[in-house]
Amino acid sequence: MLSDLRRSRRGVATIIAEVMMVLIVILLSAIVYVWVVPAFTSQASKDNAGAAYAEKFETVRAQFATYVVSIPETVAACGSQDGSVGCAPGGSYLTCGGSIISPHTGDVLVPVNGVCLITSTVNGNVYVSNGANLTVIGGTINGGLEVDSASVVTLTNTSVSGFTGLYNVQTVSITGSRFNTSGNLGICTDACGAAMYAGGRGYFSMTNSNVTGQVENEVGHNTIVNNNHITGRLEIESADLGQIINNVVGSLDLDQNGTIVIAGNIVNGTAKYGTNGWCGTGNNQISGSTTGTCIGNVEVDVRNTGSTPVKFVAVYMTNIPLAGSPSWQLASGNPTQCGNALLATCNQLPIVIPVGDMAEITMSWTAPSGAFPLPWNYIYFIFVSSHQNYVDGYLYFQKGLGMPLQSRLEQRICPPCY
Repeated sequence: MLSDLRRSRRGVATIIAEVMMVLIVILLSAIVYVWVVPAFTSQASKDNAGAAYAEKFETVRAQFATYVVSIPETVAACGSQDGSVGCAPGGSYLTCGGSIISPHTGDVLVPVNGVCLITSTVNGNVYVSNGANLTVIGGTINGGLEVDSASVVTLTNTSVSGFTGLYNVQTVSITGSRFNTSGNLGICTDACGAAMYAGGRGYFSMTNSNVTGQVENEVGHNTIVNNNHITGRLEIESADLGQIINNVVGSLDLDQNGTIVIAGNIVNGTAKYGTNGWCGTGNNQISGSTTGTCIGNVEVDVRNTGSTPVKFVAVYMTNIPLAGSPSWQLASGNPTQCGNALLATCNQLPIVIPVGDMAEITMSWTAPSGAFPLPWNYIYFIFVSSHQNYVDGYLYFQKGLGMPLQSRLEQRICPPCY
């Protein structure tokens, strides 16, 4: 009896051992399935995640209107364009050394280095002298405005019935105002129908304003003309940096500027692009003919610092896909892989950068539609590789690349990964 029991226990132990062996085999099979099958599956679905981590590239340098300067131009003399007003009062006048808060009939003079605030109506001409500061808020000038070498002129919700001449003013800020409300188109500068002239190496900004007639701006340092309605010609000449955005104008004339951007404008006539150092245009509606060209190239150099070739499949400028195709070549002088051909310079995507080489990429910039924050002085770019790595950066007017950056990995959903 006892021996039978011992044999029964030995049989049960054998059975348990065999069951354990089966369980171990099942467990090992599950481990193999979990770790090995996905590897083969990922290869079958072309997931090359490893290559994405081996891929590295960086921006090296870039040019965006770098070293571009305007062509000098002579600034007109104060009072030379509207002879009936001149540059100084011809008779009696009121000297403004404080404020004009009630209507005044007669001419007004802001003296040298004086400060004047006008919030009412002046039935006469207003003259501003050297170093002076004039501010008009909600006021009306029923006459001309002549400013000679003043420090600051600020016009907010202002009406000027006659000609406005701004000569060598350091800072001009115009917002929500109206000019040449009399509609007189008999004044001639470089063309007849003049309503406003501004000249000199200063800051000029005019936004949300209406002008009956022509606006001529020459030799500005930073010239901003945004969201205005100008019935005549808008001429921007010899500005170091100009922004002409979201205006409605009779015609457009741009010449001898350093860097200028023209975007989102409606031109009810002709557009003329003369000799501009760097000119970027986009989303303009021009009803008449266009003469000259507006070319705004952006150049970025990207080096492959990884262990696998880099292939850029997408390029973005100001967060929108690049309009047109880039032009690129290799810094080594080797031919590019341009589609199925080997060429010295390629004009299409993808951009293929061999290991250790650098691509010199040139792109024609097109301004995006809509308004811009001011001052608008840079372009944002992104290069995206076939492995969803990317590098971005900022290009600043007349300065170039803000900071060289390394590639980073985008969020990836696999499979598939390309």
